[in-house]
Amino acid sequence: MKLFKLFFKLLFVIIWFVSSQVFGKTTLYEVTDHEGKIHFVFGTFHSDDSRVTSFNENLLLSIKNSSLFLMETDELSDPKHIQANINFIDQLNEDELDSLKQLSDYHVMFFDRIIKMKPWLLAFILDSPRPATPFNQDNLLKRYAEDIGILTRGLMSTSDHFSSLDFLTDEEQILLLKNSLMTPMEIKEKNYEKLIQVYMDGDLDLIMNTNESITSEIMSENLWNKIKQKILIDRNHIFNQQIYEAMKQDNIFVAIGASHLSGHTGVLSFLKDKGFKIKNINF
Repeated sequence: MKLFKLFFKLLFVIIWFVSSQVFGKTTLYEVTDHEGKIHFVFGTFHSDDSRVTSFNENLLLSIKNSSLFLMETDELSDPKHIQANINFIDQLNEDELDSLKQLSDYHVMFFDRIIKMKPWLLAFILDSPRPATPFNQDNLLKRYAEDIGILTRGLMSTSDHFSSLDFLTDEEQILLLKNSLMTPMEIKEKNYEKLIQVYMDGDLDLIMNTNESITSEIMSENLWNKIKQKILIDRNHIFNQQIYEAMKQDNIFVAIGASHLSGHTGVLSFLKDKGFKIKNINF
């Protein structure tokens, strides 16, 4: 009998340990403003990976309890926002051109279209080991909100969103693209798995630091600092103000990249400085 009880105690400890690992921190946060209104902020992972698109009922319930769904930007409707006047094809060597053709097939993108895209944007797309699809986590959450009758909109216009790094010189953009083209697929897959595991653990600071570490690998430190200022710090200021203004009118659900939640310019620090109460919601 004692051995039987000991077995169940051990089993309980194992179950508790596993549960604490699986259902620890998440990137979903409940925010209570000064008027007592409840809002939700969710840090997303821009992928259609089933590990992040099998949505927990608490996440979906948070959307149901909101009146406005906000994401980084609206869906692209005008191709001119991603087109550039840079002719980068002539500046690629034979290996780089072969890689571009292979990756265009892998990402199911027409070659004659991608050669007209902004090189900086193409570099980030091709740096992912998973084909770009419209079924990423952010878009699926937006579709869910729309299906249940909740208004949706972007925090930034598509023109602003897709011009974030237009300030880079032609040489800097092409260098980014070249580095992305020549990064081995196994390295891309390794980085992706590292990032998704960190994301699923829910540690926002670690997510941001890991994302920065991986992204900065395809560029110089000086170039990364310029890009970080534009796509992270400057955009955080825009997101923060848009979120704050929206909270005055609606009960909002915000879905933006998890890296935008952390750091001293991040969304959560901004809302804490406003005196709002913030609570992590477990799955």
